[in-house]
Amino acid sequence: MNLELDLNDHLRIELVKILEEDDVQQKNQKKQTELLVQLVDKKAHKATILAKKTLRWPIGQALPTQLRYQNVEEQLLVQGPTSEALVPLPKSKIDSLTATSIAKSGTSSKSKTFDSFAVNPKQTFDIRSLSKSIQNVIETPEKEKKWKNLTKSLDELKSGEAIGALSAIEQAQFLEAIQKYVGDADSEPEHVDALLRAVCAAKILNFRAEDQFLRLCVEKEKREIVEIVLNDSTRVVSEFILAELLKSAAAKPIEERRSTITSVLSRNFSKPAMMEACSAVLSAADSVEVMTVLTEIYKEPVEESIDISGKALSLITVLMDAHGSRIVCEDRLHQKFAAISNFIIEMQSLVGTFARLEAAIDECADDFPQYNVVYRITPTVHSFSWQ
Repeated sequence: MNLELDLNDHLRIELVKILEEDDVQQKNQKKQTELLVQLVDKKAHKATILAKKTLRWPIGQALPTQLRYQNVEEQLLVQGPTSEALVPLPKSKIDSLTATSIAKSGTSSKSKTFDSFAVNPKQTFDIRSLSKSIQNVIETPEKEKKWKNLTKSLDELKSGEAIGALSAIEQAQFLEAIQKYVGDADSEPEHVDALLRAVCAAKILNFRAEDQFLRLCVEKEKREIVEIVLNDSTRVVSEFILAELLKSAAAKPIEERRSTITSVLSRNFSKPAMMEACSAVLSAADSVEVMTVLTEIYKEPVEESIDISGKALSLITVLMDAHGSRIVCEDRLHQKFAAISNFIIEMQSLVGTFARLEAAIDECADDFPQYNVVYRITPTVHSFSWQ
């Protein structure tokens, strides 16, 4: 038995019976026949199975004779002369797998960049050549030569020239290939560095993909590449990456910590997300080292900016929320934490002073009329002697 149903130009559903040896079938004494539902990529050179699911059919009943997809219910109907079965198959899954098939076949539409608004403008770079190079490494990530060709193609691009060149599916596949190549012990370390820098400079990844790329760089201890992205104000950096940079700053010599932490403060961050990231990435000792620098930045900001001082204070509160209880429990950190503790006490005292000042102002305000009143002021006239 072999039934087929075309979903679209790229996907096909196949239903086949799972064959077993007679002695195995008798031993198991199954009361159901196992059928295999497969979602196949028709455009692949060799029929590729993208997804599969086992379907149990009652023994003694005639096998299915028809497949039909129900769009409204988003399910596959398997019909036989006396029985039928329903297999959930969401449209979102079909769309996702169709996009995967399109990306693999290289038929997805690409954005194009031109050098002018002329009638017949020239493209600033050959996007088909770049797509072909990326597709080559996706298919065979173990080929060193293909990675070198890709690195060369990326190096020839101007910054931002290839934005939008890859679809989301292609970016995910490209990242997977990079992970395999970087993790391969046979890969040349020098070329790995060159590739990562080229990918970073080309800006061909969206935020989600670039965040995964930066996490890979952190994992492989390529933090200098992360700092390149951090110093580019046009690119978004997640709180997890910022926490990793704080961790790297804590491990640096004292004189080098401030510049990295100041770079982190130049970025906006969400307090809840930052606290979660710092709690997962930083140790209590790392937090103390970072907070020591933050207190210095607050007291003596290099830049004449109130904003950076405010962010330094905000990050101190985040780190206290993330590691305050751990710091209290670790005796070896108490001496280093003493200066930070004094700073926090001073800030609390200052806040208390402002609170009392506001209360005094509110109390004095009761002595004045509730409504706006314009008073006429007559200055005293003094006569001058012109002798």
